[in-house]
Amino acid sequence: MGKLIKMCLVFMVLCTEMACTKIFQPIKKLNDLVDSEKFGELYTELSANRNTYNDKTLIYYDLILKSVLNQPEESNALIQKFRERFSKFSDTVNYNLVQTEYYNDQKLLNYKKLKELSKNLIENYERFIDSSDFVELKDDNVGYGFLENELPTTVVKYTDAKIKVIKDLAGYNLLRVKSQNDSIVNMVFDTGANVNVVSESTAKKLNLRILPKAVVYVMGATGTRNASKIAIADQGFIENIEFKNAEFIVFPDSLLTFANGRYKIHGVIGFPIIMRFESIRFTDSLIYIPKNPSADTNIPNLFIKGDDYIIDVAYKNKKLPFFFDTGNSNTSFYKSMYDMDSLNFKALKDTVYSYSSVGGTITEKSKLLPEIKLDCGSKSFVLNNTYIALEKNILNPDLYGSIGKDFVNQYKSILICFKYAYIDFD
Repeated sequence: MGKLIKMCLVFMVLCTEMACTKIFQPIKKLNDLVDSEKFGELYTELSANRNTYNDKTLIYYDLILKSVLNQPEESNALIQKFRERFSKFSDTVNYNLVQTEYYNDQKLLNYKKLKELSKNLIENYERFIDSSDFVELKDDNVGYGFLENELPTTVVKYTDAKIKVIKDLAGYNLLRVKSQNDSIVNMVFDTGANVNVVSESTAKKLNLRILPKAVVYVMGATGTRNASKIAIADQGFIENIEFKNAEFIVFPDSLLTFANGRYKIHGVIGFPIIMRFESIRFTDSLIYIPKNPSADTNIPNLFIKGDDYIIDVAYKNKKLPFFFDTGNSNTSFYKSMYDMDSLNFKALKDTVYSYSSVGGTITEKSKLLPEIKLDCGSKSFVLNNTYIALEKNILNPDLYGSIGKDFVNQYKSILICFKYAYIDFD
């Protein structure tokens, strides 16, 4: 009888523990860091104070960190484990799980899964998604329908690559891209481009495989939706680096022609290929891509949310998340930056700031910043004559600005390591 009572007590304890683990309770402090995209602070907090939290709950924050640290397979495995561990959680948490899995498969270019996940987000989570992002999501869902039977992009590095920098009229770095038919064109190297882009005439020159009836709409930085086609480069080379199954968005030549025809872009090598280089060090004269990159630090400062790069930049000793885009000529600051130090910024001269992208030009009210001091890593520097917006940035409401070439040019070289999630400036 005593043994039976003891077994029942043990069973009750186990059932109670299991019931507790079925309900997920978020941690406010960690949630706030995730919502504000302060992934550097989230990493530091979990590294330093992990033992102060409920270990079973931390899987949720681990799967988000794994995703932004460019470990999509590990993040997806944790998402599955989370769903097995917890049976009850809020709609917000469920949305974040689906959204994170979507971001992971963007990195993996699992088009069939992306079609499924984007459909789920569209049908069940519209209330969580910004209106412009929702339009873009629906456009992407159509594109994934055309791509669902295509293989993901792969990159093969046969040796270390040392690529001499070529610059175009606008000062952008160019990469020499060679196709299967031995045609060669120069394309812009742009870390901020979410997709690879090619002009219609260049797609024909390179003999890219244009998918039949694949008409899609792609939203540029200005928010304009542009009709385009989809082409696949079954094989291509950038110097001695081979890429296969690379998706390119095909724009009419007119959308990639500027200054009344004086400046033309043949194409852009963006995130889907650049990320697969794993590590890039570039200067004004050389781009170096090692065959086998090593980790020079174990502290990440580069966070990839979906296909956007976010880095921590300090202003007045406060770390703030910024969009990192070497395709921008100049660093710009968003309204969230103005709001955090409005007493200082409101006395600045009123002006307007204009920026162009595929599909048009946007002009918005702003303040002229004659000088601002920033810190990134162990480096401090000053930027002159930048702009701070007075209108909310719709596409990146949680970020404080967008880093441009004027930031990068403060240094002799910059290393972007996607494999180990860090940026280093020399």
